[in-house]
Amino acid sequence: MDLNVLKKEYEVLAKQYKLPSFKEINEDFEIDKIDRPSECLLRLIRKVIMEKVVNSLSFLDMILSPMNAPRVYLAYFKSLNAEDKKNIDKIYDALSELSIFSLDLEIDYSEKNEAEMIIKIFKVWNSIKPNFRSILASMKKHPAASNKKEKSYFG
Repeated sequence: MDLNVLKKEYEVLAKQYKLPSFKEINEDFEIDKIDRPSECLLRLIRKVIMEKVVNSLSFLDMILSPMNAPRVYLAYFKSLNAEDKKNIDKIYDALSELSIFSLDLEIDYSEKNEAEMIIKIFKVWNSIKPNFRSILASMKKHPAASNKKEKSYFG
């Protein structure tokens, strides 16, 4: 789908449902990657937005249950403090709720409900961004290399 067409169609819906601007929603969720026309544009937009929510949940799952996490992340996860873990729980709860509520829209389509969900996701995402930044900053403070212990050759 041509980007200008997508913007125009979105702006019509944004006015009707008081959605965030195309620029705001695109900066957070990259909706400009939508490449096909749809008669259910808000559903498609919600699905693109939910990709980021689900990916973020997967990352947080990895932090909370690092048993199967790639080894590259383990040292970073160990650097998280109690405050970070509280923030992770808050973010996880908020994103989990969005994920569950979004499933309702997979069953029954309603343009109005799709719009309401997009607004809700946008608000929740913007409310958790500071905590998410804080967690990532904590992880970056302790690079994996500094946490490695000297190992001897065991071959």
